[in-house]
Amino acid sequence: MNGGKRIKAIIGAIFAGSALLAASACGSADTQSSAVKVAPAEGAIAALRSPSGPPGDPSGDPSQSPGGMESLGKVGTAAMDAVEDSTLLSLQSENEGKLWEVQLAGPDGTEQVLEVDASGKVVSEPRVKDTGKEEKARVMAIVKDAEITFEDAVEKLSSSVKHGKIIHLSLDRYGDNLLVWDADVVGPDGTWHGVKVDAKDGTVTKNG
Repeated sequence: MNGGKRIKAIIGAIFAGSALLAASACGSADTQSSAVKVAPAEGAIAALRSPSGPPGDPSGDPSQSPGGMESLGKVGTAAMDAVEDSTLLSLQSENEGKLWEVQLAGPDGTEQVLEVDASGKVVSEPRVKDTGKEEKARVMAIVKDAEITFEDAVEKLSSSVKHGKIIHLSLDRYGDNLLVWDADVVGPDGTWHGVKVDAKDGTVTKNG
C-alpha cells in the first residue's frame, strides 16, 4: 500500500509540474504577442507625428513656382543662352506657366521666338520673325535705350505684388516715348494687376 501511494504521489507531482510549465509558456506567449501588437501602434503614432509635406514645390518658395522670380529667371536665361548675343523682349505664359513663349532680339534687331518650359529647358528651335528694316531699327533702339534689364524688372515686379505670378512681360515704347517693361501679374488671391517698370530709371507703376 505504501508503494502504491508513493507511485501515485510521484505521478501527481509530474502532472502538476507539466501544468505549471504549460501555464508559464502560455503566459510568455501572451506577453510576446502583446509586444508584437504594440510595435505597429507606436510606428503609426510616429508616422502621424511626422507627416509628409504637401504636394508641389517641396521648398514652399513662391519664387520657385511658375511665374515666380526664380522660375522666370531660369526661363529667360535659358532662352538667351539658346540665341547668341540676344536680348529678351517678351515672355508669355502658356498652359498655366508650365510653358513660356519667349521673344528675343539679336544685335541687328532680328526677332526670334522659342518656347521654354518652367524648369528652364528649351523645348523648341528658335524661329526668326519676318520683319522689315523699320521694325528692326525700332527694336535696336529699344534694346539700346533700356537700362533696366529683364532680371531687374522681374525683381521689381515680384516686390510690387507679393507672391504674385507674372503671366506676361514685354519691353516696349509707348506713344509718349516712355520705354517700359509692361507686365500682367496675378496675385495669390487671383486679382489681376497691370504693372509697368520704367526701363530707364526703374520706377514702378501699378494698376489694380
